[in-house]
Amino acid sequence: MPPPRFATQWAKGSKLGDVMIPSPIKQALSGMGGVYEYTLVEQPPVSVSDFRDQADAYRKRQVGREFDADDSDDFCNDLARRFWRRLGPTMEPSTYGADMEGSLFRDAAACGWNVDRLESCLSLLRADAPEGDRDDEVFHLPGVTSAYLYFGMWASAFAAHTEDMNLLSINYLHAGAPKYWYAVAEEDAARFESLAGSHFASQSAECGEFLRHKQCPFLAVITFPGSYHFGFNTGFNVAESTNFGVPEWVPYGEKAGICLCHPHSVRIQMDRLKSLLHDYDKDICVRASAGKPEVTYTQWAKQEAKRRKCEEANANDDDSEDGGGSLVLPTKLNATIAVEVTKEQITRTRKSSKKRSAKKLEFEQWRLAKRARPSAFVTGTEVICAIESSDDRSDFETFIGVIVKQVDGYVRVHLRGLAKTEDLWLKQDSPNLLLDAGLMPEENSRLNESGKLTVSAGKRQK
Repeated sequence: MPPPRFATQWAKGSKLGDVMIPSPIKQALSGMGGVYEYTLVEQPPVSVSDFRDQADAYRKRQVGREFDADDSDDFCNDLARRFWRRLGPTMEPSTYGADMEGSLFRDAAACGWNVDRLESCLSLLRADAPEGDRDDEVFHLPGVTSAYLYFGMWASAFAAHTEDMNLLSINYLHAGAPKYWYAVAEEDAARFESLAGSHFASQSAECGEFLRHKQCPFLAVITFPGSYHFGFNTGFNVAESTNFGVPEWVPYGEKAGICLCHPHSVRIQMDRLKSLLHDYDKDICVRASAGKPEVTYTQWAKQEAKRRKCEEANANDDDSEDGGGSLVLPTKLNATIAVEVTKEQITRTRKSSKKRSAKKLEFEQWRLAKRARPSAFVTGTEVICAIESSDDRSDFETFIGVIVKQVDGYVRVHLRGLAKTEDLWLKQDSPNLLLDAGLMPEENSRLNESGKLTVSAGKRQK
């Protein structure tokens, strides 16, 4: 029998039982012979108490019991064998309440830590956030540092994957039946990817990034950088998970591939994060030599954000006096401004069948950028993107590109002259997305005189 507290805290009418799961996912399975694929079908919202009733009824149909008091290794291994034996297209689909943003820790720390408030080195990125200096502002990178809740039932599964940017992850099981884990060591990741690619050739061709331990209540599972992991739930349970980073993770983050098939892939500017880590470590050494107390990543980032805000305010005052200033993007419909774009182009000349030489050529060009309605930004449209400069966050770098895909109010922009891995996802109504209205008249005249027309773009900072 489950503990009395667990039996009541998720009941209808209780604070936790009435929490709504906004979009539970039904997992319809296909495949056989050890190679399976899930089709995920979104279901209507359901309360946690109703989901638990569904989970218990499902497990009783499938296993014969709503729950088991035995959570020994031998018993859970037997459940794992039962799970793998029953997989197939004729099985009744299970449902998983996954990826629900929220936390059961709230603002409380358990034994000095909180899954939703981990002191990760990613907190240093708060230094660049617009409101990063606010005491009441909690810095989150959605889906990375903000916690997600997971409500499982028997046989609901999470497919093999690595974390975004090869980050570490932590999964804490608050209550319920054990969660069964499988893991692949980082050094074997390439072999695992090759195996998965051979079985799922079409998905692998579309996107190169398409891709055993049990976990009992009150235990946390941490996955290491680049380690594939997957598993399933042995009954109704509630878990909470998030990503985090430590300095030793940085080389793995630099190697991480990024899926560009949809607009919500996590992308961290690793050069910027390394710079912040360097500044933080340097400041910690200075503090130590002066006998001052250490500060956390978050405390340092808040101080840095406040310092930067003061510097930007002073710079704006100076600009207003001398009439200068940074690039100001148009806000009115059909308004047009002139922007300078630059491209570093690498041209290769074949010297022999084995040797090549590379020569960098820089072209600068002035073009017109025009504000337009979101509906104007469709596949095939030539655009100019204004992106915050990596050197000065108050300034912009401008890039020529073309829209190659549209998804749910977002557009994927391919930057001219750069690799597809440098593509950007922007909202169709983003203030930084402008129509390319062509060369300035003076630029046209200059190019006509030379007899050449060179399309150029800015080099994107990583």
